[in-house]
Amino acid sequence: MKKTVLLIVTQTLSLFLLVSSHFLQAQVVRGGCPFYEEFRILTLEEREELTIREILAGNVPEYMKGFVQITTKQKDLNGKTHRLTLFVKPDYLTVLSGSIPFIVPLTPMAAGKIADSLDCTLPTPKIVDIIYQKAQAKAEPFNYIPREYRNLDPDLFFDHSQVIFAQLKAAGKKSGMLTAGTKKDVVITRTPPNPSRTHHVIIYGWHRPDGTPIQPVYDGHINTYVDYSHGVRLVSNKVLVDGKEYRFQELLEDPILWPLLSY
Repeated sequence: MKKTVLLIVTQTLSLFLLVSSHFLQAQVVRGGCPFYEEFRILTLEEREELTIREILAGNVPEYMKGFVQITTKQKDLNGKTHRLTLFVKPDYLTVLSGSIPFIVPLTPMAAGKIADSLDCTLPTPKIVDIIYQKAQAKAEPFNYIPREYRNLDPDLFFDHSQVIFAQLKAAGKKSGMLTAGTKKDVVITRTPPNPSRTHHVIIYGWHRPDGTPIQPVYDGHINTYVDYSHGVRLVSNKVLVDGKEYRFQELLEDPILWPLLSY
């Protein structure tokens, strides 16, 4: 009897996952996004130059033009609790073209250029965790089965973006809500995970619904590597600690306060 019940449950779960996957894939509609049509036929360097131009020209969804304020309590090196206020983008960098938003994976070099131009920084792993805890819109990580260089395909970048928006819509989440769980973050760290890897991208996150990250801090890819699962979240360089304003890097380098931002 137990074996029969287990078999039925297993078959039902398999069917559910299959249907869910087909449903999400069915939400992918290519076309109507001139940026994507140009993006998909370019080299990596050309794609990144195009994306930088589009974002800095303001061709982004309206909700991505502002920041979401996050306030949390964190302890400094001496164990003293402080009120930390961060200002973060509600979602990963997104280009709006036609009526189609496209969450664009980028290398850390392109991400850094955009961040510098907008007086922002990339998050640390600790900030990624804080954002996930505070997020109003969370989605189950959606991954593709790796096949040779498939993960690097610009078409897959776009498809994954479409799937994410379909997931959030199905969950009743509105654009502009603080969103998390949909991408691995390109991050910075206070100290390098591996000091010998000076030209590598550092990624972290892609949290499961229980709050655990699929991707631990990892710097095994060269910095020109970017796949569909990567996302760039910007954090304002303006940070408040107990109401006092600091610059992000200033706080990260402070001998006592740095644990507010980093593990």
